Amino acid sequence: MLPQQAGTPAPSAATFYVVNSRTVARTLRHTDNALTLFTDLEFPSASLASLDGTTLGPDDSVRVTVTPDVGLYGVSLSPAGLTFSAGARPTLTLSYARYGNLSAGLGSSRYADAQTYAAALDVWREVGLDRWSRAAGSAATRSDVVTARISAGGRYTVAAPR
Repeated sequence: MLPQQAGTPAPSAATFYVVNSRTVARTLRHTDNALTLFTDLEFPSASLASLDGTTLGPDDSVRVTVTPDVGLYGVSLSPAGLTFSAGARPTLTLSYARYGNLSAGLGSSRYADAQTYAAALDVWREVGLDRWSRAAGSAATRSDVVTARISAGGRYTVAAPR
């Protein structure tokens, strides 16, 4: 998992409604003077599929909370029982441009340098206790940014294979 540098100003959690009838977007920023991007989330219209097994309709909405992981580049998206439509999955973008601690990969023989480690970073979803799966469509979209299409509530983090 990609750690933040020591002393990184923490972004705040956000709670808001995702409405199935329209696109909803939220941005979380570090609390530094520049308001550096931490994460962008975009929920397209018709993205809500179900909540705790109950199918959601076109006029439904769900109260969602996005909580940044402390000291890491990752978020928890709740409620955990929320699932998204396969054809309209939300996009999660995490930016580690200013505060990502790329030296974390230097302890592995797999990565020759920080750039090699950065190139291997993707978004991963926790699927069980300390079990992770690469999130669908995860890819670097530009330098120091990774994006994925998310399928459900839960915990997502920026990481590279060990």
